[in-house]
Amino acid sequence: MASTTFGTNDPNTQKIWQSQTIKYALRNMALLPLMGTTPESIIFQQKDLTRKPGDTIVIPGDQPMSGAGQGDDGNNEGLEVALGRRNMSITLHERSIAVRAAGQMSLQRTDIFRADKFRSFARDRMSIWWQEAQEDDLVNTLAGLYNENSSGAAIEVINDAAMYPTTNRIYYGGQSIGATPALGTAYTTDALLTAGTQANNLFGTLVIGKIRARILSAQPRFRAGTFYQQRNDAAGFSDQRNQMAMPKIGDFYTLLTHPYQIQSMRSEIGSVGFNQLVALCAQRAGDHPIFKPGSVNWYGVIVSEYDRIPMRTGAGGTTLAEGFLLNANRDATTDACASGRSVCRALFLGAQAACCAWSKMLGWYEGWIDERIPRVVCDYIVGYKRTKLNAHGGTTPGEDEAIYCIDTEVIP
Repeated sequence: MASTTFGTNDPNTQKIWQSQTIKYALRNMALLPLMGTTPESIIFQQKDLTRKPGDTIVIPGDQPMSGAGQGDDGNNEGLEVALGRRNMSITLHERSIAVRAAGQMSLQRTDIFRADKFRSFARDRMSIWWQEAQEDDLVNTLAGLYNENSSGAAIEVINDAAMYPTTNRIYYGGQSIGATPALGTAYTTDALLTAGTQANNLFGTLVIGKIRARILSAQPRFRAGTFYQQRNDAAGFSDQRNQMAMPKIGDFYTLLTHPYQIQSMRSEIGSVGFNQLVALCAQRAGDHPIFKPGSVNWYGVIVSEYDRIPMRTGAGGTTLAEGFLLNANRDATTDACASGRSVCRALFLGAQAACCAWSKMLGWYEGWIDERIPRVVCDYIVGYKRTKLNAHGGTTPGEDEAIYCIDTEVIP
């Protein structure tokens, strides 16, 4: 008996595309919820230029008054002190991306990219691109890194002149995680760090305590950020409009750490360190995006896992992937990690750690090429900068106001 069969590749075999697309899983978006328009925000947003022309915004800052003043019956005449003022400027630049169809025949051959669907599909994917581009630019700003290269016009949204962390705002070192954890040596470069003993250069609670003590005694002082319960809009962005009306969670410093650094911390053994942290931690998942599962509160420091923390791995050369510090041309590192050794840069953040200035939020442009081929473009105009204020009337920036970078070794 003969049967009529159709194989999977037979031209008569029908195929159907599922109408619902499998959504792309956005990588951990931890920085966007930290953005706000109040001085207590970790990343301070400035939107004055959205209502007026200009490409640079000057952000003022306070400077403490000097002098002891006078006592009983003291005469202040001729002994007046100057009112100091500090500031920093942010220059704004455009960031854009575009997509286009190949032509009418390409649109005809597929249902998902059919002409009437192409534009909505492109807008959906571009909104994801926008979120990720912001997050990547923000983490590079906080880590003291640089703009992405572009195949066309240079991307300059990060105000990256002298962006590398200032001398007193970066720690190269770590600790052991054995039965009696101990801090290791503090180094001055990543090359020296990775030349040391790896087991003494890992991330852990002793490192957190050391840097916490430093930021509490730093000049200028670090201020803790204020966190509120927040709502998200349809695009996943935190609703800042009614932020102050939402219940306050508390004032915290934020420490964003790579998953490999978190793993080292969780590997601490003995009666101190991570075991004590677990006993004292405050799990706050659901109150605010920064308090996600796995976050812990260590003496007012929210230690949060963040998969975009930059990592560098030595490979015996000087490529960009082997070190954070770059040469003048930004085509090679001048501080390469030892071959086969990896370093992650955790970010200890206080209020107004960085500033983000907008003149134009996301804009959409739809058109046609040769009157037949759909094309979609999106762009925005923004500037990012680590908060480093100049002296009043001067041009020399001081220390980073509220960012402390922590370079520790990791074991991938």
